Amino acid sequence: MYNAKKRYVCARPARRTVVLSNFKGVDPEQKSAALPADYADFAVGFGFKDGCLIPGPGAKYFKGIKPDLTQTDAPDVLKPAEDCKLGIYNNDLKEENYCRIMMMYNNGAAALPAGEFDEWEPYAYLMFSAFNEGINVLDPEGEPVFVLVSTGGNAMCICTPTSFEPITSANETVTTICKHSERVFAVMSDDECTVLYSDAFDVYNWDISLDAGGYITFDRDLGRIRKLVSFADYLFVFCDYGIYRVSARGDQLSFSVKRLYTACSRIFPETITEAGDRIIFCAGDGIYSFDGYDVTRISTRLNKYLDVRAGGMCAAYCKHKYYLAFRLCEDGWTAGDNNALAVLDLDTRELCISRGFYIYDMETLATSTQNTVIATAKNVAKLMELAPDAGSYLGTSVEKTWRVDGLDMGAPGDVKVIVTAEAETKTPFTLTFTNERGKQRSVTFEPGKSSHRVGLAGKVLSVEITANAADVLIKPVTLTIDLYEGGEYAV
Repeated sequence: MYNAKKRYVCARPARRTVVLSNFKGVDPEQKSAALPADYADFAVGFGFKDGCLIPGPGAKYFKGIKPDLTQTDAPDVLKPAEDCKLGIYNNDLKEENYCRIMMMYNNGAAALPAGEFDEWEPYAYLMFSAFNEGINVLDPEGEPVFVLVSTGGNAMCICTPTSFEPITSANETVTTICKHSERVFAVMSDDECTVLYSDAFDVYNWDISLDAGGYITFDRDLGRIRKLVSFADYLFVFCDYGIYRVSARGDQLSFSVKRLYTACSRIFPETITEAGDRIIFCAGDGIYSFDGYDVTRISTRLNKYLDVRAGGMCAAYCKHKYYLAFRLCEDGWTAGDNNALAVLDLDTRELCISRGFYIYDMETLATSTQNTVIATAKNVAKLMELAPDAGSYLGTSVEKTWRVDGLDMGAPGDVKVIVTAEAETKTPFTLTFTNERGKQRSVTFEPGKSSHRVGLAGKVLSVEITANAADVLIKPVTLTIDLYEGGEYAV
């Protein structure tokens, strides 16, 4: 057959009906030019379940659940424009649901009792540069207290429900701190290859002697020490490029150190999170699982979007899901704040991403009445609650895009004509096809099941689905395609 407009020279077409995608997830490293394109090259705002597109990660204003199971709005945060850090102070007070939400910021800290959620209680404080971390410990009398550390001034302060006092025996800047067994371990900024530890059962005593505190110096082969984690009866020392295991119980003369793991790419210390019977962390070449003995890479789907120069990320674990706030770099490295939230299902290994989340910090709040991830965000005046399938950010629908590039339908030499597209959806969405010459055709589907004529030809096609609603349910799209064997564009 000869085309009178000289666009194609081709034979009689072969008609096929194919599924565009079974919507299994997003994986920029899994390239396939044939259909169905089950894994998207890029997807934000969407989740994936039972072969359908559903709402992806989102956030709403946090509501506290009291011990009597009634809900209440949390009060406004004290410093919405500052990079506030979060912690959970576990105490013995039943009226506070046994814990307080701690907020750490420049020159101060405050606590919100997780019983009434009525008001933030600022702590009396000295002048500090900024608080950046906190841990739960027992004081010498066996009472639960919360240790705050700062990036300047006095290194550590002890918080109780009624007091706030510095630890005078520790006067260096602390970069990371951890409670393990009967001691507290910390790394100071003046020597980030040495771990200091307190006297047994006495967080106030950091004097170095054989019957009090001490230190362990590590070689610099794995870089600087970035994070200390107490897990599975050991203290694990996370460095830039590896992990040490420290046996640190009893007398300090019996302490021992073993290099356990050497990484191929830099470990992001802010992403290290205990997740049940393992530790999850993110490095420049993937997300890893660590059970105390072996390290296993469990996902590489974020590799394209992460850069080893990135900082300020944060992570949390809740209900078999790993939450990660990070800077999404689509076209190479871009500096700035976190702008995306990823949720990795640790059971199915599926990953969902949403953009437009400028999260400062997140923490898992686990009480007798609720188990959720709370967060602070840039210029947001209240605590947020993160959810893997909310589909919106504080009441506004997040951007929802699903895209696959470079489809040749398994026939690279043939011209393909997209004749029709048929889909069933709960909410409106737009389906856009683009050929190798940049020509586009878009069709919009309304709720229900319908079919639309497309009429776009090309050898290689890109397909994109966009939606505006917060709550979406899009079933697989069926395409009717005509293939012209050996057809070519006319010059």
